[in-house]
Amino acid sequence: MKRSINKPTTPFLSILFLSVLMTFPGCRKEQNNPNEIPAPLTTSVQINGKTYPVVAIGNQLWTAENYAGPGGSPYRTGNEKPEYGRYYTFEEAKAVPLPNNWRIPTLQDYKTLAESQGVIFNGNRATGQDALKKLVSKTNWLTIPGTNSSGFNAQPAGYSYQKSAPMDGDISEFWLADSNSVSIQESAGGKGHNMAFYSTTGPGYRFNLRFVRNK
Repeated sequence: MKRSINKPTTPFLSILFLSVLMTFPGCRKEQNNPNEIPAPLTTSVQINGKTYPVVAIGNQLWTAENYAGPGGSPYRTGNEKPEYGRYYTFEEAKAVPLPNNWRIPTLQDYKTLAESQGVIFNGNRATGQDALKKLVSKTNWLTIPGTNSSGFNAQPAGYSYQKSAPMDGDISEFWLADSNSVSIQESAGGKGHNMAFYSTTGPGYRFNLRFVRNK
């Protein structure tokens, strides 16, 4: 009689094979989505006793929230939509005590910000630019939410004139260092965002505030 060779039975082989299949995927490192946009790098800065998030965009550092320090006017009672910050006259804006190297942005600062996201200007205006979505918030816009992939997070807080209540939802407007303003707004047809710079005359205007410094 031939000696039989001990071999694993068929059920044992099946179990072993299934065990390998179940454990092997666990050894693989999860792959990142190549199309996923990395989150912007954020830090913080203290301005007039309050801490604000700071986002690095290109060669600039920007406050990523609207200023909400002393003075200014609130949105409605001040309890709704705190992300809108407060609305300041230019005289109030100039009086904000800023840390070293921080400043109220210039027209060129905002153009540099927008161009870093792929926005193309014709003179001092960019019309119907899809890239502007990268600068605006995902919420509060009436028709076209942004992606905020830049981290700048422009809110459609509107503005106030002669102490009128701000009309929000389609305009984000900020003071410039020369007393003019920059506006990011939904187009009239609600199909895109526009960005433009305005000559602002008269002391009655109140806009939001952001601050910038070079890296």
